[in-house]
Amino acid sequence: MNDQEKILTAILQNADMGTSSIRQIFPSVQDSALRNELRHQLAEYSRQHNEINRQMANLHLKGKPISPMAKAMGHVSIAMKTAADNSSEHLAEMLIQGTNMGIIEINKALNSADTASEKLKTQAKDLLAKEQRYLDRLKAYL
Repeated sequence: MNDQEKILTAILQNADMGTSSIRQIFPSVQDSALRNELRHQLAEYSRQHNEINRQMANLHLKGKPISPMAKAMGHVSIAMKTAADNSSEHLAEMLIQGTNMGIIEINKALNSADTASEKLKTQAKDLLAKEQRYLDRLKAYL
C-alpha cells in the first residue's frame, strides 16, 4: 500500500466507523442537543466518505476496508455498553473514545506516509483538527 493509499484508507475507515457507531448509538440518545451534534457529525462523515471514495477512484486505489470482525466486535461492544447505560454522559464518553481511536489511526498513517503529497497531508491534518473539535463539543456532555 503506497503512502497516499495509507492516509486515504485511514480517513475512509474513520468515516465508516464513525458513521456506523453514530447510527447505532443514535436511537439511545435522549438529549436533543446531543442528537443535533450527532446529526452534524453523521453528515460530515458521509461527506468525507464520498469525497475519499472519489479521490481513491481517481487515483485507482482500493484501500483496505475495516474487517468484518472488527465491525462486529465494535457493534457488540456498543450494544452492550448502551444497554448497560444510555445516559448522555456515557454515550458521549463512548463517542469520545471512538473519536480518539480514529485520531490515533489517522495520525499513524500520516506519520508513516513520508511520500504522500502535501495536499493530502494537509487534508488529513484538517480532518484531525475537525475530529478534535468533535471531541471538544462532546466533552460538554461528560
